[in-house]
Amino acid sequence: MARNIRVDKILDVKGLSCPGPTVLTMKALEGMKKGRVLQVIANDTSAVIAIPSLCRNTGYELLEFREEEGTLYFFIKS
Repeated sequence: MARNIRVDKILDVKGLSCPGPTVLTMKALEGMKKGRVLQVIANDTSAVIAIPSLCRNTGYELLEFREEEGTLYFFIKS
């Protein structure tokens, strides 16, 4: 069950394949104030590995990940 996370910005990258979702996620995070939350919506299965890796390597915090009917949801704190 998802936590109640306040989202400041939504990035819908459904239909894009790697590295598109990761690159756009990074650009979105770089443009956000520290402490804000980005929700990324994707359907490329490589994002399951790439986006958490991006967070680990850049210091952004992956608050939550979930999958619902083939759609991937990432909640990332900038």
